[in-house]
Amino acid sequence: MKNKNDQNIINCHTHIFTIDHVPNEFSKSLLPWPFYKIFTIGLIKWYYKNFTIRGSVRYRSFIHRRDNLFYKIRDILKVTLVLWWAYLLVSLIAKWLFRILINFLKLDVLFSPEIKGLIDRFITLARYSIQYKNQSSIYNFLKKNYPTDTGFVVLSMDMEYMGAGKSRVSYLNQIEELKEIKNRKPEMFPFIFMDPRRIKNTGSLKGKDNYTILMKSLLSRQLFNGIKMYPALGYYPFDKELIPMYEYVQEHEIPIITHCIKGTVFYRGKKEKEWSKHPILKYNIKGSKYEYIPLLQTKNYDFTTNFTHPLNYHCLLDKKLLSEYLGEEKDLSKLKICLAHFGGTDEWMRYKEDAWNNYNNNISPVEKSVYLKRKNTLNHASTRTIWWNGSWLSIIYDLLINYENVYADVSFILFDDKLFPLLKYILQDPKVKYKILFGTDHYLLSQKGVDKELYQNLRSYLGEELFMLIACTNAKKFMKTKF
Repeated sequence: MKNKNDQNIINCHTHIFTIDHVPNEFSKSLLPWPFYKIFTIGLIKWYYKNFTIRGSVRYRSFIHRRDNLFYKIRDILKVTLVLWWAYLLVSLIAKWLFRILINFLKLDVLFSPEIKGLIDRFITLARYSIQYKNQSSIYNFLKKNYPTDTGFVVLSMDMEYMGAGKSRVSYLNQIEELKEIKNRKPEMFPFIFMDPRRIKNTGSLKGKDNYTILMKSLLSRQLFNGIKMYPALGYYPFDKELIPMYEYVQEHEIPIITHCIKGTVFYRGKKEKEWSKHPILKYNIKGSKYEYIPLLQTKNYDFTTNFTHPLNYHCLLDKKLLSEYLGEEKDLSKLKICLAHFGGTDEWMRYKEDAWNNYNNNISPVEKSVYLKRKNTLNHASTRTIWWNGSWLSIIYDLLINYENVYADVSFILFDDKLFPLLKYILQDPKVKYKILFGTDHYLLSQKGVDKELYQNLRSYLGEELFMLIACTNAKKFMKTKF
């Protein structure tokens, strides 16, 4: 008889960090100086705590008293018919002007999609961090949205190297708190963050002050269950500082979840000169002459997507490409990596709407042996064409097929039910169906909908068999290590 615990589901992508873990100048590069110095995390937290109904009891009481006064004035004016009609007219004009102002402020010419995304992120961080005081209380809220035996992968976030100032609470304190929660909540699977700059900066230190030693200790003792990466914060996933840790992770089959979507969390510092071309990928100019792909974007939001691009994982996992870059032979093709967010909603829509390019028409349930004989995004003659024009969904799909231990999760894309039919179609493809994981990106996805709704909608649409495949069978295979 099958053990009941074999049917437990796992949400493979959640966050419980608070606003105090976010660098103070988070709006830098999206807002010009001096505005990013003014609209800081500290200001947002202060405003939410003192001037919102959710954040302040005193403010809620003030609103209640104001409304009572308003109703009393209205009742007095009702006695005099002339004053009553004057009141209604003024009230109608005021509401009309207010609606015009609100609609005007929604114009994209005033607020770019990036700034709107930043505002949504600010509001979400503030609401959760005020209403739920610490990581433990946010985790307890998350659990209430799911069956009691659900497991949760909790991804820590180290934003101290993103060039946006300091956070109120350090990353090392964040992971200490996660260790304490793990001791009380064995169904929680925390992932430790891996950033090459922290590895480099602590490389000469001894003991657990050396971050590589600390990571290995936490992973081997299973206090943390995997690695979290976020290249958009300013590095490539094949950074040379990461290679020794990759070898350790590959040896012990430790899972890695890495950010693979465009978004509002990215490097806020200045673009380095060497970032103007790709370090590994080349394209053919003429005859036998090749040059590195140029990366000419200047705005942070644009150029940092180059760090996140899924073709970078082909550079990491392909033995030939990686060895040429490192100047020595390395094979990391067995790394167990989940490309989080499956490329993102925009890239899924890009795939759906592109009917002209073969590389964006590649999803097909044909047998793997047949598929690999075709031209795909990883062996296309023009790498530059794929880099700029290939849908990230197309590229990730090919990575799933070509590399044994590459996975993808559906976090952040599942709020858009227009994508459900394509997801269900992909889940019926035997080449990739066992490599897709369930995740919601809690609590950052709450700006789109609450976890309970998102989880229930997806489960209802896919049906029990497919949902249990991605939330149970695939998840447990991904989470298994040699430890």
